[in-house]
Amino acid sequence: MAVKTLIFEQNYNVGEPMEPITFSLFREQEGEEVCMTLSYEFRQSGTESVTCKRFFFPVQAEYENPLLSWYNLICCSNNYGPIPVVSYMNTSVQNGKKLAATIYPESAEIYMQTLAQVGDDFHCFPYHTLEYQYMLYISRKGSLADYFDLDEILGIYESCDVHLDREKMEDYFSRELSWFGNEDVCPIRIHFCEGDEEFAVTGLLFGYPVESTVAVIRKTIDLCE
Repeated sequence: MAVKTLIFEQNYNVGEPMEPITFSLFREQEGEEVCMTLSYEFRQSGTESVTCKRFFFPVQAEYENPLLSWYNLICCSNNYGPIPVVSYMNTSVQNGKKLAATIYPESAEIYMQTLAQVGDDFHCFPYHTLEYQYMLYISRKGSLADYFDLDEILGIYESCDVHLDREKMEDYFSRELSWFGNEDVCPIRIHFCEGDEEFAVTGLLFGYPVESTVAVIRKTIDLCE
């Protein structure tokens, strides 16, 4: 029988009035297959823990890098995370947790302060303001090739029977990180991307585990709610 191991627990306050909620991430392995399970529990209500997502992938998909983490995935603003943790996303790039993010200042004043304070080590500029008035794109400087070994990444995907186009990946890996936030030139819609290579690149950009992107491409995610 597979043993379920707790990877982390994180408490948040959500809703109106603010109610404490605990998110938990578990790992279990049976043979060469791994399942990562995300669940939550409302503490005040005394409800039982509820499973909301399960990611299934081969064990060879697991890859460690300080710029990738399940925490980045759980706290993101798209359909992977149960809630967007804006305070985390707004500082994750500056704190060395990931390469890029879309961030959401709460007001025009904070928006301008953010632009003024990010410093010379980062790109920071408005992104898709039709989606959210104060949204910014922020990234480190350099390219994906400065932070990841393309051959290693392609090898992981190949071992999981996911065959990415090398020429397309080489092009994406050569681009300055600011390029991905420029909607006028970049064909990838980073919030709504399509295509295996685009998912793989966006996952690295936003700091998601390679194994979670493998599950996305292989369509081996259970949305339990």
